[in-house]
Amino acid sequence: MQTLSEQNEDMRPYIYIIMVAAILLASAGCKSGDAGNKRAPQAADSLYTAAYAMTFVDTDPERALQLIDSARLAGNLSDVRADIQRARVYGRSHAEIRTDSAILIGERLMLHDSVKADYDLQLDVIEILLDAYRLERDYEQALYWATRLSDVYREHGMRHLLSYSNAEIGALMVRIGQQQKGLARIDSAIQQLAGHRHYTEMNLALLSLKRKADVSAEIGHYQETTEAAQQMLGMLDDFEQHPADYYDQGNTYSGITVEERPRYIDFYRSRAYSFLALAAASQQQTQQAIHYLDLYGQTDASQTLHGRYVTTPVLHRLGRYAPMLAIYDEVEQSMAGDTLNANFADILRGRAEVAESQGRPVAANGYWRRYADLSQQLSDSLLRGKAHLFAARYHAQEQQREIEQQRASKRIADTISIATGSLALLILAFALYAFRQWRITQQRNRILAQQITEAVEYKEKYRELSISAETSVHPAKPELAISDFTELSDEQLFLCLRDLIENEQLFLQPDFGRQSLIDRTGLSKERIGAAFAQGSNSVSLPAYVRELRLDYAIRLLNDQPDLTVEQVSQASGFTSADTFTRNFRAKYGMTPTAYKQTKG
Repeated sequence: MQTLSEQNEDMRPYIYIIMVAAILLASAGCKSGDAGNKRAPQAADSLYTAAYAMTFVDTDPERALQLIDSARLAGNLSDVRADIQRARVYGRSHAEIRTDSAILIGERLMLHDSVKADYDLQLDVIEILLDAYRLERDYEQALYWATRLSDVYREHGMRHLLSYSNAEIGALMVRIGQQQKGLARIDSAIQQLAGHRHYTEMNLALLSLKRKADVSAEIGHYQETTEAAQQMLGMLDDFEQHPADYYDQGNTYSGITVEERPRYIDFYRSRAYSFLALAAASQQQTQQAIHYLDLYGQTDASQTLHGRYVTTPVLHRLGRYAPMLAIYDEVEQSMAGDTLNANFADILRGRAEVAESQGRPVAANGYWRRYADLSQQLSDSLLRGKAHLFAARYHAQEQQREIEQQRASKRIADTISIATGSLALLILAFALYAFRQWRITQQRNRILAQQITEAVEYKEKYRELSISAETSVHPAKPELAISDFTELSDEQLFLCLRDLIENEQLFLQPDFGRQSLIDRTGLSKERIGAAFAQGSNSVSLPAYVRELRLDYAIRLLNDQPDLTVEQVSQASGFTSADTFTRNFRAKYGMTPTAYKQTKG
């Protein structure tokens, strides 16, 4: 059976003929058509503005993306600014789309000439990248973009923003382990910004204090958390009591209206109360924690779901498990099944600790197991590094392809409306669509094949690094006799069996399985099963062997392109080419034949 790419290859000559004929017919038909009946979107239309689109970010992000496209088609947004707006939507954590899409768009925009030449666009893109990496908890990359942002502020003489960027950098330094230097940098920024009755400096000082309170609480420096929160309250009280002193010469605030002032004060005051409650509860100052928690509950900011979720660490430390678990239920419901995130990991850990406190060991163990599995997945996503980025790029390209398909569909619909029933336009639409689908399929296969190759290479390097790390921890580990296997823990036994299978390439034997290991080691099938189930994060032996065979097959396809799929299948340990093809397609989304064609 021919693959899609083979069928498209056979159609190419006919597509060219159809296109030429269609263009000739369309050129004749369009001359007689009434193109003036179509009304183009006007710049004044609210539906075609970026500002209107961004009002949907919190409630309906997909709608926001559609409106951004409409604004671009209406001419109200350039391609670059439309991409910036899309990245803003992707980068909003509560939008539950994907921050990696924001990262990919941002990295691409940083290479664009118009962004390099425009200071404001640079700031927008760098801030998007910084926020996205912070949400991903990839603090090393976030630190890189924070320093880039600081460089831009320095180049343009933005003294106040440069001071605040030092607080941002300091907070990220704390999170990567440089606690003393990071906190000192935050304190320096606060000292430069605090004490001025001017909105700009006050706002940046509040942000710096919030960063200090955040990271101090994370590392258990609750006294510093308390001091930062109290300083925030002092600044807010002064702002509330002497608002006129914070005016600019034009009798306005820089970046905030007088009407917005109460909500602004309420937000930062709520954050200060939440920090104080957490610090008090963590230091077993129960009455103070309850006092600040009550004050927090009186703020408007505390009434949102996010505002309630902020209180869960305090409720946990106070032993108020019922309201804490009720908030967890609300947050889980809002996730709508998208639970591969750090917030859900925190919820699982909280539920496990509550179950332990309530004397429910079975439930606690279940939550701890789920927490460990999810934490491992999240950790692996960071360790994979380059392979993760390739996967994210592929995802972003798929999203972009969907957007382009929507645009193409709209263009086709508009064309058909100009001259309904015109056979020439129908032929042209078909020809363009077929040609475009052929190009998309070719490009998709090439990208996917490259990603598969790089992912396998990265996995091999990751295995080497893991083995190297194990060797550094146990440099003098002796070779074990088969009789010694019974003395090992499940995790140790799994590592020994893994080394045996990989080093001697036992997986290349078509009949290799559990019985082979039983014959080789003298262990029982239950002992081997337990080693793989408990010592390897619950991977089964067949699944593990299948992964090794597929990785080996990828290397053969790359290193020996003259081999047939049948030969690669046999050399990789599969019992038949059909089994090999089925497993290859299930894992990589394409057949071995299609993969080979991308290497031609």
